[in-house]
Amino acid sequence: MHVSLSVLVAAIAVAGLTARAADEKKPEAVPPTMPSMPALPILKDVPPATVVAVVNGVELRQSAVNERLDKVMKMLSGRIPAEKQGMFRAQVSGRVLDELVMQTLLLQTADKAKIAVSDADIAKAIKELPLPPGQTIEAAYQAQGLSKAEFEKEIATGMKIQKLIEKETDGTSKVTDADSKKFFDENKERFAQPETVTARHLLVKFEQGADDKAKAAAKDKAEGLRKQLQNGGDFAKLAKEHSDDPGSKETGGEYTFPRGQMVPAFENAAFTQALKEIGPLVETPFGYHIIQTLSKNAGKSPSFDEVKADIAKYLENKNKGEVVQKYIAALKSKADIKYPEAK
Repeated sequence: MHVSLSVLVAAIAVAGLTARAADEKKPEAVPPTMPSMPALPILKDVPPATVVAVVNGVELRQSAVNERLDKVMKMLSGRIPAEKQGMFRAQVSGRVLDELVMQTLLLQTADKAKIAVSDADIAKAIKELPLPPGQTIEAAYQAQGLSKAEFEKEIATGMKIQKLIEKETDGTSKVTDADSKKFFDENKERFAQPETVTARHLLVKFEQGADDKAKAAAKDKAEGLRKQLQNGGDFAKLAKEHSDDPGSKETGGEYTFPRGQMVPAFENAAFTQALKEIGPLVETPFGYHIIQTLSKNAGKSPSFDEVKADIAKYLENKNKGEVVQKYIAALKSKADIKYPEAK
């Protein structure tokens, strides 16, 4: 089971059934979407004690929404400019409330069905969580602003909901080889692997609108670096020290990319140069590039047998998602859900 370390653990568990996104060689495994809740106004400056939703008699207060919003904002720290954080927070508040409402409804249903999660279940789920290399589970939940107990509660909540969903979708998503073959035949372009090249480059930039003198100075510097490379200079070291491309200088100037991704002059040089050679300077709107092509990988179209298992998994998740949507819609139709603040 894939459980998120974020405050959206329960929502991810609702979706399910979440297959990890396949790589570019495989069909994109899109998590099933949940039915949308009633349209809500953006709730701004609501006092924490305010009841913002009632689910079968259970009151949800703005303080619970705020708590989750705080964690979402912490997760996204550094990605949203400070001047836009207030607007973003207001915009996602309705979605966070929706998730709390849906989580409450599903937990109520799971409790009625006497679905339980044991300590052993929680320990196993935590042990199987995917973590970045070198990160401990403690560092992961602390980064989300959670204590050990809060983290385990999030995991238990997500697992209980997922057990309920799995119970309701068991046996509903079987996919035959004929289903997979039909999908393959109708979507062959999705499986095509484009021609790619791996190259490293060093950029000496000049500003847009630079005069001839400035461009000449940049070109002289680039030519000097190119001669060092031709004489055996360490490309990665020189790129780190001199390249003006912040996206690649720390990795030795290396990129792997398909056709159509880079500016034409850069792409043409990378795809046509002899392997390992230090090519002539290439001018683009960004400046002068020194390019060394390391490898070329021909594109290909995989056979059905090569992707059959991935297609089956994708279709299974798609089928489950449709069943989940119908199931949740049925739960909602029977539930008593009110939004006092929306009046």
